[in-house]
Amino acid sequence: MLAMRAHRYAVVMAGGAGTRFWPASRRLRPKQFLPLGPDKTEALIQATVRRLGRLCPPDRILIATGEHLARSTAELLPELPPRNILAEPAPRNTAPCIAWATATVLRRDPDAVIAVLSADHLAEDEQAFHDTAALALNVAAGGAITTIGIVSTRFETGYGYIE
Repeated sequence: MLAMRAHRYAVVMAGGAGTRFWPASRRLRPKQFLPLGPDKTEALIQATVRRLGRLCPPDRILIATGEHLARSTAELLPELPPRNILAEPAPRNTAPCIAWATATVLRRDPDAVIAVLSADHLAEDEQAFHDTAALALNVAAGGAITTIGIVSTRFETGYGYIE
């Protein structure tokens, strides 16, 4: 278990055009910068990084974001090393973002086990989130690709579904 934990990394995807929560979110203040969770002093991205701190240390949490959001992201997350803010020069969507961030992590640690999450998720039951993510990382350390999903409460065309 200790060896697996020593190679855990998290990549947080924090792009966004700031259109989904308009007018509260804008191009330079997308949804992940808003305090939409139960703690109205904590932006969604800050809550995400805080939760990840139980799974891996801040020096192994990377944020993939747009160049135009890199400075604001770094200001919100001063506990992360500056080199962990990956600034995409142009938005290319999810798969290229994951590929680029994964390549960056694997250059640092060829034995890395990587969790990829969105910056704007809400986990009301943080213990359940931690337990589930830790289990997924342990399974992934054995060579499997794991996916965590939630049961939807309503139909939403903006998100994918796992069957």
